[in-house]
Amino acid sequence: MTPEQRLRELPKGIMKWYKVEKDSKIGCIVAEYGNSRLIAEALEEDKLCVSQIPLEKLDKFRVNQISLEKEDKLCVNQISLEKEDKLCVNQISLEKEDKFCVNQISLEKRDNIKECAMDTSEHCEECQGNLDSANIDEKESYDIIIAVDIIEYAFDVVHVLRFIRSLLKPDGKLLVAADNRLGIRYFCGDQDIFTGKNYDSIENYRHLLPWERETIKGRTYSKAELLCFLEKAGFLKHCVYSVFPRISNPQLLLAEDYMPNEALDIRVFPEYNNPDTVFLMEEELYPDLMKNGLLHGMANGFFIECPLQGELSPIQQVTLSGERGLENAMATMIGRNGIVMKRAMYQTGQKKIQLLLDNNKYLTAHGVKMIDAKIEDDAFVMPYVTGKPANDYFRELLQCDIEAFLQKLDAFWEIVCHSSDSVLPEEVNWEQFEPGWEKRKKDDPNRDKWKKIALGTKEEREELGVILKRGYLDLVSLNCFYLDNSFVFYDQELFLENVPAKAIMVRTIEFIYKFNDQLDRILPRKELFERYGMLKYMELYHKFISRFLNILRGDDGLSDYFKEGRRDYGTVLDNRKRLNYSGEQYTMIFKDIFHHIRGRRLYLFGSGKYAQRFLEKYGHIYPITGYLDNDQNRWGTEIEGNPVLNPAILKQMNPVEYKVIVCISNYMPVVRQLRREGIPNFSVFNPNLQYRDEIVPENQSLETDGMLRVSESSLSKKSAPKYNIGYIAGVFDLFHIGHLNLLRRAKEQCNYLIVGVVTDEGVIKHKKSSPKIPFEERIAIVRACRYVDKAVEIPLDQGDTDEAYRRYRFDVQFSGSDYADDPKWGAKKAFLQRHGADLVFFPYTEGISTTQLKDAINKQG
Repeated sequence: MTPEQRLRELPKGIMKWYKVEKDSKIGCIVAEYGNSRLIAEALEEDKLCVSQIPLEKLDKFRVNQISLEKEDKLCVNQISLEKEDKLCVNQISLEKEDKFCVNQISLEKRDNIKECAMDTSEHCEECQGNLDSANIDEKESYDIIIAVDIIEYAFDVVHVLRFIRSLLKPDGKLLVAADNRLGIRYFCGDQDIFTGKNYDSIENYRHLLPWERETIKGRTYSKAELLCFLEKAGFLKHCVYSVFPRISNPQLLLAEDYMPNEALDIRVFPEYNNPDTVFLMEEELYPDLMKNGLLHGMANGFFIECPLQGELSPIQQVTLSGERGLENAMATMIGRNGIVMKRAMYQTGQKKIQLLLDNNKYLTAHGVKMIDAKIEDDAFVMPYVTGKPANDYFRELLQCDIEAFLQKLDAFWEIVCHSSDSVLPEEVNWEQFEPGWEKRKKDDPNRDKWKKIALGTKEEREELGVILKRGYLDLVSLNCFYLDNSFVFYDQELFLENVPAKAIMVRTIEFIYKFNDQLDRILPRKELFERYGMLKYMELYHKFISRFLNILRGDDGLSDYFKEGRRDYGTVLDNRKRLNYSGEQYTMIFKDIFHHIRGRRLYLFGSGKYAQRFLEKYGHIYPITGYLDNDQNRWGTEIEGNPVLNPAILKQMNPVEYKVIVCISNYMPVVRQLRREGIPNFSVFNPNLQYRDEIVPENQSLETDGMLRVSESSLSKKSAPKYNIGYIAGVFDLFHIGHLNLLRRAKEQCNYLIVGVVTDEGVIKHKKSSPKIPFEERIAIVRACRYVDKAVEIPLDQGDTDEAYRRYRFDVQFSGSDYADDPKWGAKKAFLQRHGADLVFFPYTEGISTTQLKDAINKQG
């Protein structure tokens, strides 16, 4: 499946777990906006009998005493509604054939027209009239009606729900899914999907401007409001499921009277309409919300089952993995009867059910205690275990008894080491051992690395550790209970061949410590990595983990979707900084760090690695006068000829004579110190950011929106190219005519061309090759090219398209045509286009490439 196809599948998960009888007659309400049509598509894919009912067919009779005629376009003006307030609905354009839209309806009007004039649920006569007018067959009656992403767009919610009720059989049921305006994600800083602003939903849209009220397409409601609507419409029986992280990609559903038996911080991956505005780590709040009884009321969405008769669903918890693709998507359901069922969400994933059982048997045969399971009615079935989740057990134990924690972790490690037969060194193809080996070039210096280690000294072999024939990388504390003084495992869907056992243990340690930095203060996780000899080859273990997750979740295909909807930790910290300062202060301290610097003495507060990074990047532009340090023992010493001074020296100077750059990771105490001492001219350096002086040339300026602008004088000298800022990333080893043609073509299409050059470490790590020309010479060659305006170093682990875009805000990225059909590059192009940028592929110059030149050199050598 393409990434686009997989994205279309994510919203369908909200219905994929719910069991619908094959002979049920289903009505699916569909609207112009939202994902309701995808829900109808999902039901039809499951071979169910589905009728699509347009929302406007039910909603257009929402205003009493409006006469509808089916001739051309009609306009109803100034309809006075005598209900609580006098309201006026203007310019409601009704298109012929019942297809019409309502324009310029203020939110207050929408809120106040919530109730139909009918006083009881006995409304057959009026609904019959509505059926006739809406061209819906009065003989139609449905077993189930589904309304996902419908309530938010309905003008008169109660009337629509009453209409739906009239279409149901006496024993029928309504299934509703809707966003929650009081969802925790909105308190964490997410923007309302309808207004694009923060806190509008939390404030119940009270402070919208007039034009906003007239143009928004819908609105969200709280749990209390949704239940009130349902009860007024006659749906008196209901079961509410809290949905996380959101309706459009559900991962977890919890019945309102049920609380999960495990921490959710490592089970749910929050998603947002705009992650760039988020300033709280949502998953870290879940435990306290649970303890204080707030989890359900602040769920990000709700799935509500409303049967007119009969029993409510027996399911208490649903865990969904729809983002894993058709073959791997599973729904795990915990029933009130003490049974856990795991079903494939799609027919193509049915073989995974059998694989689960096979893995259960294999691990049991190797001494791993597994929860007893069987296959029943195409589902993987096992009893519900009430033991403590092992991850929670380890966390609690570490906080009260370190020695006991280490003993239990050692016992866990023994289970991992014996979970499969180990392999002998001669049984492994060591050139294909490391994940990503297929990208390796002939000149990769690490080609024989693992073979040498595996056949090396005893110490080298021990550092690499046991290699398991079957590596179950989900055999971790997250998928385990501590029960009767034993570890009992479950959910082992996938294994990889020839896996270091240490990779599995690395995952367990990381799960234990995830979002629990306080545990590091009790026992640093680094000490555990040292205890099990993991530090030397940690990068290798993480490659196995990444490979496992890519197969299990298919992260490669959705990587840009996740980057678009899941917040970045650095962005969260950055947003939290802003809350402590005014807009002007924030810009001067953290963004425009080079203001008031030219012609002044420059002091670096701090003399460690951050200060050295500053000097490496900017020392040739801004020479420093000295270092400031609070450590008295360093006063009077020198670092490369620059003195280390007492910060009190600043009090003796005129503030217009100096500038201070704070170069310390834990900068807040120093910032407070400087502000307390009345030092006005200081900024904070972040080595991971790119600052304006790095990329702004003389003929350009940086506008307030952070974008580069070419000066008018520069533009007047030649006709304006198609793009403003362009970007190219590459190795540029053995610079040849193909490289020159690529840069020339790119420069022809943009005013300003930024070229990212991969470091030597980056070439070896990502390209599986060794550059013939060292990085400093390669970037110097690129920088000297007449077509290049700026040559920059690509950070080792921050070189992807989204990271480069956020750093330079370019209008277009250029690349060679050999990537044009690569799905990953297709995802990169989609990412750029969502941000208003573009990706352009140029054909490579035939007959020449760096690989060809290297091969020729090697042959001559």
